[in-house]
Formats: sequence, structure tokens, C-alpha cells
Amino acid sequence: MEETVIIYIQSDLLQNIDTEDPHFVKWIKLDEEGVPITRGAEARLEQVSSVTQNANVIVLLPLEKMLLTSVNTRARKQKHLQKAVPYALEDELADDVDSLHFALGNRYGENDFPVAVIDKHTLDAVLDALSEAGIYPDLLTADMFGLPFREGTWTILIENDRALVRTAKHQGFTIDLHNLQQMLTTSLRQAEETPAELNVYCCDDQQTGVKKLNLPISTNELDDCPPGLFADGLDEDECINLLQSSYKNKDKKHRQVGPWKVAAMLFGAWIVLSFISVFLDHARLSKQEKRLDTQIVQIMKQTFPDIQNVSADSARTKMEARLKNFMDLTSASSNASFMELLAMSGESMKQAGKVDIDTMNYREGKLNMQVKSPDVQVLDSVKQSLKSKHYSTDIQSANTQGNIVEAKLVIAKGDPK
Repeated sequence: MEETVIIYIQSDLLQNIDTEDPHFVKWIKLDEEGVPITRGAEARLEQVSSVTQNANVIVLLPLEKMLLTSVNTRARKQKHLQKAVPYALEDELADDVDSLHFALGNRYGENDFPVAVIDKHTLDAVLDALSEAGIYPDLLTADMFGLPFREGTWTILIENDRALVRTAKHQGFTIDLHNLQQMLTTSLRQAEETPAELNVYCCDDQQTGVKKLNLPISTNELDDCPPGLFADGLDEDECINLLQSSYKNKDKKHRQVGPWKVAAMLFGAWIVLSFISVFLDHARLSKQEKRLDTQIVQIMKQTFPDIQNVSADSARTKMEARLKNFMDLTSASSNASFMELLAMSGESMKQAGKVDIDTMNYREGKLNMQVKSPDVQVLDSVKQSLKSKHYSTDIQSANTQGNIVEAKLVIAKGDPK
């Protein structure tokens, strides 16, 4: 169970519902047991919005803005009924059926359905005004359904100069107070079953306007009129809810979700973009990793040409094993070690100037290096520097390519011969 808010839109307000004028309505709030919490209050629509949160919201419209009738049809499925009803009633209506909205109540008898007909423009204006005020109804129906119904009794509400009459579960009419007596006389004469009693409710000590009709008349004066009466008389199961068909999507749950749609869509887009970014980064890094693996294998094969089967995963292990082997071999011989020759040649190259090493390998106490330098003088400077440290340097196959000299250096320990 949840709290219920009943909002009553009066006839004079509905005339100007699509204007910017303040919209004052009468309303009442009930607790979970149907007991009034706030009785008969009147306020602007915007002020009522705050009390409708998390509540069952019922909005009552004046009966004069719609037609209550019935239709006899064998159709049972809702989609078939929605198509059949407008054309079954077409001859009874002055307006084009395409401009009207048809809402069905619960079936009674064998093939009879109560129907409420309202102009779409009027219904749209009401829903727009409610939405702008932050009010989203669960039930939108005629005010007549707020009058208490009892078999064999007609119920009449007198409010200002307006009379609202409920003659049956789904039938009734509204008329100005001046013509009420005549309308009741005519309706009683045409009724299939004459009521046993008239139950009249008056707002603010008003005169009923009902004279003797050869029927018992029960008169009741109301203080919180009419919201308090509607709270007692409304039976949601017997109402015809106008929020059907294309208007079903304009209910509270749909509209309350609406403001969050943009945020949800943006959040979803952010999640998707994040995944795409991660995927692209992974693809880029994977490609870079493959390129580095290829370079590692190439350097390994250039440094140790005798190695045939090598992969990026095994390159480090094999490189460390070869270096350890070199160090063990050179430390046990009179030849200079690989690390010694590498250190001496590196120091001399640093002193001489810009020298780039393309490849190197170490065999039998000799360090073979393929290098590039701006000119031969730089290489000769490296040779003289190593000579002063008692290392021999043999410059082989020196070739000039533009402004670059490519050469092979063979460096060993000992004075040159």
C-alpha cells in the first residue's frame, strides 16, 4: 500500500489549462489506509507536486469535457478493441474520431464496455500542464467517478452553480444549477430503472436546487468539498482510466525516468568509449610489443650469428648465457675479455666524438664492431686513443656514404704490429 493524492481540476481551470495563468486546484492526501492526512486543501499545481512524490496520484477532470457512453462488441483483445470502438461510435460523435481519444473500462454483461471519449487536444494540454508542474498521474478520470455509488441511488454534487450527477456505475451528467430540476425530471422519466433515492451533497451551505420529485432526497452538507467526498466515493477499479493506448506511455513511471535518460545515455556512452579506449591501447601496445620482440631477435642473431632458433622470450636467457661464457673464456686466457675491450673502446669513442655502433661480436679475444662516423679522422682518433692504451685497432672496409663513413673495427689487446 502507498499514500494517495487526489487532485481535482475544476471546470473553470480546464478552460485555461493551456495558458500561463496560475493553475489552482483542490487536492487531498490519504494515508495507506485511506484516511485523510491533508483535507480539502487548495493550491497551485506547482505546490501540489511536492506531496505527490512516491504516492499514488489520481487526477479528476470535469465530466463536461468528456463523453461517457458504452459499446457492444465481441472483440476481446485490447488492440482489437482500440481499433473497433472509435468506428462503432462514429455515428454518435460530432467530431472526427481521429481527433478523439477513446478509453475503455472493465467489461460488464456479455459484450458491453463502458467508454470515455475526450478531445486529444484537451487531454494533451492537461498532461502537459501536470508534467510542467512535476505531477505524473497514475489514474486520470472523470470527477463523476469520485461520487459515491450505490445501486438504486442517484448521487448529486452541488458546487457553486454546477451540478454533477451520477446515475449509474459508468453513467452520469453535469449541468448548471439553474437547469438541474428540469434535467432530473427528464432523466427520471427516461430511466430504465427509477432510483429509490436521491443523495445530494452540497458545498458550503448551498441550496440543492432540487424540489420535490416524488422521491426521497437525502441532503448532506460538506466542509472539505469536494475532495473529501471524492476520497470516500472513489473506487479505482470502477473508473475509466484515460491513460490508455498512446497515452499509456505518459504515466508517472515513464515520465519520471525521462529526466534521467540523458544522464544514463551519457554514462553508457562513457562506458562504451572507455572500453574502446582500453581496446585500442591494448591493440597498440600489442603491436609495439611484437615490433620490439622482432628487434630483439634480430639483434640477437646479429650479435650471435651461430644461434638459429631464438625467440623474444628466450633471447635474454641465451644472451646472459653467452656473455657468461665469454667472460669465463676470456678470464681463463691471456686475451682481453669482452667487457674489457668494450669498456676501452667505448671510452675512446666517447673522447673522439660521435661514433654510432651498428653491430658487434666477440671472437677469440677480438671485438668486431660495425660503426658509423662523420669522417675517417674520427675513426683514426679512436685508433690512436686505443693505441695509447696498448690496444690494437684495425680499420677495415671503410666506405663513404654521403656524409657518413661506415667501417669495421677489429679491436684486440696488445700493441699493434
